[in-house]
Amino acid sequence: MPFFYIKKMNKDEFKKIIEPVVIRNDCSLWGLEILRGKKRTTLRVFIDSNNGVDINDCENVSKDLGYEPMLDLSLGDNYVLEVSTPGVDRKFFDIMQLSDYIGEDLEFKTRDLIEGKRKFSGTLINCDDVYLSIKNNDKSDSKKFKFTDLDLCKLKPDYNNLIKEYSNEK
Repeated sequence: MPFFYIKKMNKDEFKKIIEPVVIRNDCSLWGLEILRGKKRTTLRVFIDSNNGVDINDCENVSKDLGYEPMLDLSLGDNYVLEVSTPGVDRKFFDIMQLSDYIGEDLEFKTRDLIEGKRKFSGTLINCDDVYLSIKNNDKSDSKKFKFTDLDLCKLKPDYNNLIKEYSNEK
């Protein structure tokens, strides 16, 4: 009986397999998460596109990823694959994704306590390759954070504004 070595891959190795499949489907890879559960692992893939992403795009990418043998070898036969859009409250996986969202509200959690807290929110006023700066909505001062020190960073959409915009489009 042959022995197969199942290699545990890191996120960059998964990205090398997943990104070409996503690009072949006229989308871009926004990010990915690997959630290791008690019974099975979930691979969550977020796709985006300048033309918008719909359920058909998610389904096509999901089907194509189902044919990638390296995913099966690394995750086993009993993993869950989820393909979706990042949504209006999108999570940011890379600081370079933030540059298109200057002026938008963010909420995030830091890995360590900063001034006695981990949760922050405010308007993104600047970002570069390493740092992002936010201005608190209730204060005039701004704070600078290193992106790699964050556990989670996501868009905090103004749902009232989105509803108004959607209503005006109809």
